[in-house]
This record gives sequence, C-alpha cells and structure tokens, in this order.
Amino acid sequence: MTVADGQRVKRELTLRSLFPTMPAAAHVRLIELLEDVELAAGELAFKEGDLPEHFLFLIEGRVALESAALQSVEFSGFAVVGVIDAILERPRPRACRALEASKALRIRSADWFDLLEDNAEVARAAVRNFASQLHGLWQTLAPRLPRRSEPPVAPVQSAWEIYDKILALRQATFLRRAGMQAIASLAAVAETEVLQPGEALFEVGNSGEDFFVVAGGQLELLHSSGLHFTHEVGDVVGGPAAFCNALPNYAALATVPSAVLRIPQQEFYDQAEEHGRLLRGTLAFLALELEALQAANATSP
Repeated sequence: MTVADGQRVKRELTLRSLFPTMPAAAHVRLIELLEDVELAAGELAFKEGDLPEHFLFLIEGRVALESAALQSVEFSGFAVVGVIDAILERPRPRACRALEASKALRIRSADWFDLLEDNAEVARAAVRNFASQLHGLWQTLAPRLPRRSEPPVAPVQSAWEIYDKILALRQATFLRRAGMQAIASLAAVAETEVLQPGEALFEVGNSGEDFFVVAGGQLELLHSSGLHFTHEVGDVVGGPAAFCNALPNYAALATVPSAVLRIPQQEFYDQAEEHGRLLRGTLAFLALELEALQAANATSP
C-alpha cells in the first residue's frame, strides 16, 4: 500500500524525533513498513502473554505497560513501546493499555530486524537510540549504584594471540549472544593494550570511535562532571556511553595492571551486517541493562 503524502510527512517527522541519527534513506524504507494505530482510553495494544510480533512508535497520548506481578511503566509521546520484548524474543510480561486517547505507528518485529540487519548505519542508529536512554539513566543513578571493590593486583600477559583474544571476548557481557563466528571475526581485528596502574586508556575529548573491552584488571571511568564508574573484566569501557557517541566526555585509567581489547566501531558494525546474532545480542544486552535500571529507578526513594 502506498503511503499518502500527508501521512508520509507525519511519519518522517516522527522517525526523525525517535531516530535522529538514522540515515534518511532508511526512513524512506521504514515509512512503508508502518501502520497507523489509534487507541481509545483503556484500550489494549497488546495483552500479557502475547508473542512480540510487533511494537509501537507512540506519537501522541500516554500508554502503560501493566501486570499484576510487575511494576507498571508509563510512556508518553515519541517513545518506542514493546520493543524490548521483541529483542529478547519473549512473551509479553505486561499488557499495554492506553491511559488516554493515543496515536501510534506499529511495525512488525520481523520487518524491523530485517531492516537493521541489511544496513550497518541503520543498526548503529538503533543501538545509539537504546544506548542514549540507558546512558541517561546510568548517569542519573550513578551516585546510588553500588561501587565495585578493587580486585587483587595480578600480572597481565603482554603477548596476546588470536586464541587469547577470542577467550577474552567470550567474557564480554555485550557479546554473550553474538555467536562464535562473530567473536572470532572481532578478535581478528582487535588490538591489545596493556596499562599500568594510573595509566590513561584515553582522556576527555577522545574520538570515541573504538570499543574497548576489559580483558584483565580494572579501569575507572571518569566523567567531566565528576561522575565515576568502575569497569572490570568483560565490561565495555564506557558502558552505554560507548554506544551512543558520549565517550568523548569521559576519561579512563587503569587502577591495577590491566589489559583491554580495542575494536574499531566501524569494524563492529560491518561485522553486524555479516552476523545477525552480533547485532541482536548487543541490542539484547542494552535492553536488559535498560530494564534493570528502569526498575532500579522506579523503586529508588
């Protein structure tokens, strides 16, 4: 079905608000995949236990994800609703109910993932969108997040073969669902950096064009505002900041003898085009982290 000009403009404006870094060409393709949905107050967009066959881009109004067993989560205009269930491929743990008359655009989950896996730039925009939400919460909750204890000081190997890199990347939290082929491909392009205590991995103002995975030791991440976070083996340095172009606002230094694997972001997204599980696994990691922080934020005093 061809989208009318008026609808096309409204959809384009919605997509630009939701995904400002997504290429315009991707908007053109995405527009054709969307379906208009209007919800009356009290109407359900989907029920608890439903399969996540679609999700919503909310344009106007308010909706809530509700369950008798779980805390409710509310969304207002220009929010993505129900996508976490699609990413995690799980039955809906909550129903989606309109709190007032609302308008949304609906997309089939399968169409969305096909679009992401066909284009590295679209994939990058989707990852940035999730990571931006997560990063905002991460900074808000930073003073209340538990501090990690300093690990025992241990020597870190200086020579890293491809097999060592593969083993290290298998411990990376954001790669746990990536699959061995993708991990081996990333290991082939990863470079190792060994740091002594107090040595900086990067300073504020760095390019932010690489991912750094902690392969040994511990690093402290310092924000220009004074916030600080600890990263240990398996963490990507910067957490969500590494995925949403916020890393240049941070510095990172080793607190004990440490090693990191540097992966160019462009290489990562190129590999995501070749290995669908790499993209889905990264989105699943961000989705689970976002859910955990949303729950922590909802229960915080």
